[in-house]
Amino acid sequence: MSPRRLPGALLALLLLLPGLALADDAAAWLARVGPALRGLDYEGTLVVVADGRVETLRVFHAVQHGRERERLVALSGPPREVIRDGSRVMCIGTGEQPVAYDLDQAGRWSPALAVSEAAGLSGYRARLAGEGRVAGHAARQVEVQAADHWRYGYRLWLERDSALPLRVDLLDGRGRAIEQVAFTELALGRSPSEADLAPSAGVPLQRYASLPPVESDGVAWQVPAPPPGFRLRAAQPLPGGGAHLLYSDGLASVSVYVEPSAESLSGGLRQQRGAVHARSFWSDGWQVLAIGKVPAATVEHFARTVRPVPADG
Repeated sequence: MSPRRLPGALLALLLLLPGLALADDAAAWLARVGPALRGLDYEGTLVVVADGRVETLRVFHAVQHGRERERLVALSGPPREVIRDGSRVMCIGTGEQPVAYDLDQAGRWSPALAVSEAAGLSGYRARLAGEGRVAGHAARQVEVQAADHWRYGYRLWLERDSALPLRVDLLDGRGRAIEQVAFTELALGRSPSEADLAPSAGVPLQRYASLPPVESDGVAWQVPAPPPGFRLRAAQPLPGGGAHLLYSDGLASVSVYVEPSAESLSGGLRQQRGAVHARSFWSDGWQVLAIGKVPAATVEHFARTVRPVPADG
């Protein structure tokens, strides 16, 4: 039977099969990112390029008897480091005494973990995008494309054998890189020494902190119609009847702050730093600020559409 005589539905399915296979392959690659990041021993040097600035980090990662340990040390700018020991994360050089946070994801050097877990969300679609080399390692490229203009996309270079992320680019709507995180040197399979994994503070932890509990009762503000895929993840009342609202699509997030201001203030302000956009308004005795690593149109929408919760809920 010639292609012209095939039933229309069957012909359409045959035409779609290559694309579906590529999507499945991309999903399989992304599924390996989490185990690689968490389960391999490695050390290397990272370069972070954002907003015209270049920062260099040294990364040490090891798994010892099922316990994950990691240390990130800033090699440029003010001295800073982040130490992970199991689920505890310690930050040094932030202007305060060393603090340990009991968090699951804090301190991860690579956004690839969140990207890989979000690839199945409605706002994104994954596809294979060729091959390359990063820091002397062969890599498979995977793109996690934004499905619309409300969010950014990503391009990942995954080490060919392990799927460890070697490079991650944040992409704008035209597919251009607006942020990059990449290894310039990587020793995969090398176990860091105890000294490399230990904090440089030389003192035991003095205090502990954890994320504040989510408080939704008494929050008097909402965004009735957020962009597709975004939903309210956390809400907390602020003094004077204000609120902090956190909306996310599972990968990108936007914080909306509503606080009292002088009745005489009015107007607005747009700000940008690299991929982060912020939009502020002053009106009727209130200040609204929406900020997030999302396109400008997204924070504009959140800032313009936040409303008081109706009296009937």
